[in-house]
Amino acid sequence: MKSFLHKPFVVSSTLAIMLAFLVGCNDKITYIPVIDSVVLTPDTVVVGGTAIIQLKVTDADDENLVYYYTTNGGTITGVGDTVSWLAPNSTGVFTAKILVTDKDGNQAVDSVDLVVVKNDTATQISGKAIFPSPSDSDLAESKVRIYTSKANWASHTAFATIKTTGFGPIVSFTFNYVPSGTYYLDVWKDIDFGNTVNVGDYFGWYGNGTIYNPNPESFIIEPGIPKELNIQMWVVPAK
Repeated sequence: MKSFLHKPFVVSSTLAIMLAFLVGCNDKITYIPVIDSVVLTPDTVVVGGTAIIQLKVTDADDENLVYYYTTNGGTITGVGDTVSWLAPNSTGVFTAKILVTDKDGNQAVDSVDLVVVKNDTATQISGKAIFPSPSDSDLAESKVRIYTSKANWASHTAFATIKTTGFGPIVSFTFNYVPSGTYYLDVWKDIDFGNTVNVGDYFGWYGNGTIYNPNPESFIIEPGIPKELNIQMWVVPAK
């Protein structure tokens, strides 16, 4: 006759293995948040001016991220991945430190610097955006953007942005209180509202080259000396 004396032991052992497996399956893999980019717009302001910090953060398993900002100059307001930085009433280079945490306590850190310059070095940039005549293109409310470096121009990180005044193929623009320094400038009307320069948009820049191969050039703003620029506009063609 077969004995079943060891049968309970076999069942108990099997159950223990199954429980251990289930517990193991419930172990959660947590991911650390990653700050993919920090964009400060503009990166240079006059005393008391305002810049915007925009973060791109990814966390594979957690959308409930908390953002902390501290700075050694000025005041940061707002919550989340986009906040305002009000510059202090003194000149210099100031740093904002950024901490992002998820609900599991995982953290990511980064920082960004803001340059603050005096108001008394500011001047004006004005000019016109012009389509070669004859043209029925309307440049009303085109964006005019100035940049502090060619790299910023290439990445569309503007120091300041305004809109043109007037309508038709010739419109005007004026930047007030621009700190002295070296700048680049372009004019863009987003015809298709695609948030990037696309076929059919209107585009122009200070410099040379063609719409197929733009070559922006820098210009210098000196304290108290206004600058006037005329920008030729183009229709962005298909590549």
